[in-house]
Order: sequence, then structure tokens, then C-alpha cells
Amino acid sequence: MATNGMGRNLESFVKQQIEGAQKRFEGLESEAGKVLRTLKARSRGPAREVEKLLGQINSDALLENPKVKELGRKATQVSSELRKRLDGFQTKAVEAVGVASQAQVKELNRELSRLSKKLDQILPPSVKKVTSRGTNRVSAP
Repeated sequence: MATNGMGRNLESFVKQQIEGAQKRFEGLESEAGKVLRTLKARSRGPAREVEKLLGQINSDALLENPKVKELGRKATQVSSELRKRLDGFQTKAVEAVGVASQAQVKELNRELSRLSKKLDQILPPSVKKVTSRGTNRVSAP
């Protein structure tokens, strides 16, 4: 009976964690939608200007036009900003779920490897033989 109670508590805890993660995902989804709408609105004006310029000027002269150069810089900035925000949302989503990111897994594997090497240097050969039979090392994915 005691294990039944623990099972229910565990089930309740997991359910609460999932509900919390779902709420965080909904918030992230809402924020991502706002960012996307903002970026779409910001891109409409420059897109119209580019279309207008393309219709008026040949390609060689177009590339020398200061407005085109400025629009190119703006497009690059918006693209960079969008990438950064999407990366941030991805990171937040991974953190909300409680799963380690690839960078975190790589760092943990580096640390395990470093500690393993230190242990190999410290432990006498007789202990190494005994411990090497019973342990499996974690390898990088």
C-alpha cells in the first residue's frame, strides 16, 4: 500500500510538471507569434521599396544604389535578429522541458573525460584493473 501512495504522488508530481511545461510552451508560442508578426510588419515596407526599385533600374545600377545597399543592410539585420530570437526560443523550450541541450551534453562529456583521465593518473594499476571491469564510460554522441 505504501508504494501505491508513492506511485500516486509521483504521478501527481509528473502531471504537475507536464502541466507547467505546457503553460511555459504556450507562453513561448505566444511570444514567438508576436515576434513573427512584428518582423512581418517591419519587412513589408522594405519589400515594397525593393520591388519598386527592381522595376525601374537595371541590375548593375541597382547594386550601386544607396537605397538598395541600405535595404540589404536592414534585411541582414532583421535576419540576424530573427535567428537570435528563434535560437533563444529553442533554448527556452529545451530548458522548459528539462532536457539538456547539445552544448550541455558535450560539456558534461568533456568534464567526464577530463575526470576519467585524472582518475587514471591517480589510481594505482591494481585498482584500475578492478574498476575497469565494472564501469562503462559515457561516449560523446
